[in-house]
Amino acid sequence: MDERIEKYGHYELRDFLLDDDFVAWCKNLPEADNELWERVLKTYPDLADKIVNAKEFLLHSVTRDQLPTDDQIQKMWRVINAETFETKSSGIVRKLSRLRVAAIVLLVVGAGVFSYLAYTKDTKVSTLYAEIKQLELPDHSKVTLNANSEIRYSEKWNTIKPREVWLTGEAYFDVTHLHKGATPAKPGERFIVHINGLDVEVLGTSFNVNNRHDAAQITLTSGSIELRFPDNKHSAMIMKPGEIVKYSKGSLTIENEEEKSSAASAWKEHRWEFDDASLKDVLQLLKDNYGLDAKVENEKLWNKKISGAISSDNKEILLSGLSILLDIKIEQKNGTIILK
Repeated sequence: MDERIEKYGHYELRDFLLDDDFVAWCKNLPEADNELWERVLKTYPDLADKIVNAKEFLLHSVTRDQLPTDDQIQKMWRVINAETFETKSSGIVRKLSRLRVAAIVLLVVGAGVFSYLAYTKDTKVSTLYAEIKQLELPDHSKVTLNANSEIRYSEKWNTIKPREVWLTGEAYFDVTHLHKGATPAKPGERFIVHINGLDVEVLGTSFNVNNRHDAAQITLTSGSIELRFPDNKHSAMIMKPGEIVKYSKGSLTIENEEEKSSAASAWKEHRWEFDDASLKDVLQLLKDNYGLDAKVENEKLWNKKISGAISSDNKEILLSGLSILLDIKIEQKNGTIILK
């Protein structure tokens, strides 16, 4: 048996939480080895519950230096996951409500760990193709969520932990500014967006984040942002308004063009803006936002470039506008667009 897999047969919950490969897999980091964990689960099906429980801890941002003890972890999950408690003397099976379970957790595990649980219930908001949603975070920060995207955050935020969100897809953030004065920001005043292993930290600002296809693009409208990268190749950097940072598989590029930065978030006004964009980029936008596949019948069309603005509020109008700007014929058939 592969030594990498064999060791997991003896793992307890805390061992998983401290395992770098496990953390990378749970948080979907670039170095994650999905095949490894498929093999682990296939080899040790009895570990499934432990793996699920450990993953729950990690996805709620437990830091390694604050991990609960083995005893606390075991007691917590034993109580939370139990659906029934048997009274042997009477032979009666009594089902306890979630509220009573919470009370038991408070008594058994202690106030510190229970406080962690109280603030880790997640809220998930997602959008369908061609759908844009407006939402307000617990600190009253505003988020515009683009089509085919998902954002996740704790239902409640407190002053002892940073405000954190996890994004897949694209969103525009208008963050409430909590930090005032020259003193260092307190934990609860920090605001962090997690995207594909990259951390975007702000104090109070407006910015656009696109996190698709293992590539991230951050566009800063106002304020300042600190970017922290998942590798040692790039140092943390502070972005300035008007800058666009693109990061993919260790490759980093920085642009500083005011017009391009405003175009990056034009989608929230139901408008797409292009500046010498390639046909490949345009077709990817159609796939990401409308779920449309494309077939290009004339290979010469790949050399086409597009500049201008188009309404993206209606698919038919959007395709008509693209047809005009690209000077081509576009047909639809069974969810696929055909470019001629």
